[in-house]
Amino acid sequence: MGLLSVDLLIKLQILPGFFSNCLFLAVYDSVALLKQAITWLSGPRAGGGVPRMLTVEGMQTVWRSFLLDACKPVRLGGQAPNPRVVRLSEQRGEAEQLQRVGALAECHLLDFANPGRPLVVNFGSAT
Repeated sequence: MGLLSVDLLIKLQILPGFFSNCLFLAVYDSVALLKQAITWLSGPRAGGGVPRMLTVEGMQTVWRSFLLDACKPVRLGGQAPNPRVVRLSEQRGEAEQLQRVGALAECHLLDFANPGRPLVVNFGSAT
């Protein structure tokens, strides 16, 4: 199977989701325009129009997001990604010294995993 056919297969797989998303945006726009028309008929009021959701830019954004999702290398039940990370020392002063020298130890994320125990990664959000 060539690269072109794989690319075409990916695009064919995401078409139903893309079209259903566009259909939802069209229904949303229709309801918003209907509300705006009813409001206008009941008496003109100051205020701007309702922003449109189904635009060319909006459809391009939806298409790109579906395409990015389809091209992700991670699959359910597949091998976990193993990106490079920087190991920081447990003692703050030692980590700062290593950083000044440029000697921070590089390793991979799965180096921290233990068999039979889930690996929990915190990206620093404190909310």
